[in-house]
Amino acid sequence: MAKKIQMWQRLGPKLAPATPVEAEEVIEALVATTNETRGSVLSVLAELDVILEQALKAGRSVKLPNGTIFRPVGKKDGSISVKARLGARMTKSIDSEQHAKWVNAENVGKSEAEMIVIWNELYPEDPIED
Repeated sequence: MAKKIQMWQRLGPKLAPATPVEAEEVIEALVATTNETRGSVLSVLAELDVILEQALKAGRSVKLPNGTIFRPVGKKDGSISVKARLGARMTKSIDSEQHAKWVNAENVGKSEAEMIVIWNELYPEDPIED
């Protein structure tokens, strides 16, 4: 008997892997859209790294003008990880104007009960029983 987690892993909707935007592409886009020099862009990005690092090491969150927040999280082993949360405007924009490719897009919005029916039809030899 299959487990629900197997069903979601195999049939659940998820974003298809995409090519990451590399640092050079970010730099070129910033130079083109801001009319700043490459050196100026690199300088600002380097300073942003320094500010983020100092604040996060001190346990302080950092909020950017666009609403993005970087928050340090203390772990039980004494290390610090960082969570990033995009600003509301960007989150809404990303969600409303998607251009990403989806795997199992036909299953977006389906309930667990609907997914179980699909699984059991595809894999009758390994059903999920509710």
